[in-house]
Amino acid sequence: MPISLWLDGCFDGFHYAHANAIRQALFLMEGASKPRIVVGVHSDEEIRKNKGPPLFDQTERYNTLRGCRWIDQIVEDVPYTTSFDVTFRHGIDFVVHGDDIVLDAEGNDCYGVFRETGKYKECNRTEGISTTALIQRILQPSEWTLTDTDHARLENLMDLFVQAVPYTYPLIRYDTLSPNHDLVAIRRVWSAHKKIVYIGGSWDCFGAGHVELLRRAKCIADNVVLVVGIWSDKVLQARTWERPLLALRERALAIIQCKYSDALILSPPVTLPQHMVEVLGIEMLVNSETPSTVNDVHIEVPLLQTVPGLRRRLLAQRDLYEERQRRKGA
Repeated sequence: MPISLWLDGCFDGFHYAHANAIRQALFLMEGASKPRIVVGVHSDEEIRKNKGPPLFDQTERYNTLRGCRWIDQIVEDVPYTTSFDVTFRHGIDFVVHGDDIVLDAEGNDCYGVFRETGKYKECNRTEGISTTALIQRILQPSEWTLTDTDHARLENLMDLFVQAVPYTYPLIRYDTLSPNHDLVAIRRVWSAHKKIVYIGGSWDCFGAGHVELLRRAKCIADNVVLVVGIWSDKVLQARTWERPLLALRERALAIIQCKYSDALILSPPVTLPQHMVEVLGIEMLVNSETPSTVNDVHIEVPLLQTVPGLRRRLLAQRDLYEERQRRKGA
């Protein structure tokens, strides 16, 4: 029977640091088989009581996490401070958290009892992103930037995420693509009886709507390999007149961790070139903007979060969010 690990949190604006904590948990038990990963998610009420208003509501957060390929079970509405009662009820062996102390509204260590009893495992905190930072980006979009060090760190994380997928996960960088034989080699990864389906998009403000869109695309036929294209930052800014909330590699990490994606193309044109469609053996294009020689299929797009929509949400409760930011030192 596998060891069961518990991670809990707000998972507000589920970003790559959250996903990376879950990925790291897979490898914490040296010499053991793959652990069972159980994730507890706090309700809106618990978050308001201990931190301030969440950016994403609890339904959005629950459903976004359900798309993570490394999670075996989601537990909704868990207490902000984890108790032995909760972990016993769900058959948990160890509680996992990052190497930063989390305090409740009274200033108590939320994981102190597990540290003291040897039931606590720690993963490394992922630098470069947080919900607090996302809120700052939304309210002050021109004031954040990524350094060369940031880009290198994100590239390394992309490699780690791909390695944690339990099958070969092709990652194609369109801007630096070699001749067609590279694509032919990628196509051989997929068995002959698979149907190759492509969907392109921005995947910015990644949330439950994006998870559902990918699920619908994945379920469009039997035995689908879903290839996902992520448009560049430049393309997004030209289309929306707004800087994306997440940079290209940050959006890529969101796609890789999602269980409905099987391969990724970074920075393709909005219209995928016909030669690429043919060499990859793509049989269906989902919600393509231009006609193609392959089967164009339209699926209904769920409600997707946007930067302007999130900004309106923040401004509607500005005083509460500013207090939250002040507590976080932003």
